[in-house]
Amino acid sequence: MNKVYLVGMPASGKSTTARWLSRKLGWDWLDLDDVLEKNLGMTVSMAFELLGEDKFREEEHTALLKTKNLSKVVVSCGGGTAVHLDNMDWMKNNGLTLYLNPEIAILADRIAAQPLQRPYFKGLSGDDILNKLLEMQENRANFYSEAKIIWNKPEPTDFLYVAVNQLIDKE
Repeated sequence: MNKVYLVGMPASGKSTTARWLSRKLGWDWLDLDDVLEKNLGMTVSMAFELLGEDKFREEEHTALLKTKNLSKVVVSCGGGTAVHLDNMDWMKNNGLTLYLNPEIAILADRIAAQPLQRPYFKGLSGDDILNKLLEMQENRANFYSEAKIIWNKPEPTDFLYVAVNQLIDKE
């Protein structure tokens, strides 16, 4: 496997960890949300609002499938990518999957600090964010937990790099 797909809840650190891991591996990094924003000509939040979630998820699925021919790349996926269509199964068949799973309270704090960046949390604060996260986690945990590696810490460390490095193709 010469691709790593990062999945997890919103604000779990997928983009930050993907950048970090790509540097450690000497690979490229691709943020699926950035690809979608470029393809659609609007932010993810705007796309959710204007296109609706179903159309957005179709666009996301198409962008994900286009990563098949890439090699030596770390892909950070959106929070819902693994849950929709057959994306998680597809990622497991086409690369190494890594689930970032920090504590829910950490996610809530991160979202509260930047609420406009998260379409699912628009207009929410405090306990409402936490309750929404708990609901999302309940609905998504089965998909996320299918990942080859599950990382339960809030930040990446060299232990994560070693685990990933042992499971990837180095060619």
